Amino acid sequence: MTVHKFAIGQMVEFGGASPSTLRPKGPFEVVSALPVDGGDSPTYRVKSSAEPFARAAKETELIALDLSPSEQTSSASGRWLSRPFRSR
Repeated sequence: MTVHKFAIGQMVEFGGASPSTLRPKGPFEVVSALPVDGGDSPTYRVKSSAEPFARAAKETELIALDLSPSEQTSSASGRWLSRPFRSR
């Protein structure tokens, strides 16, 4: 069984030299952990306050941010986690 590295509500950032110029800068909040398929890296749904939607991201693409509680509250999208995430 694979253990997820990041917790729901944790602030993360995309790390490395990712060729994504469309991705906004700034912190993302982990909103859910997705099931692991085979030998793939665990995947998460992450949400930025700069976007109206959540993204899927592999664990290997993310790095944890060490933010103070006040920084986490201000960067979260108005307590977006107060509602359960539902896909369409």
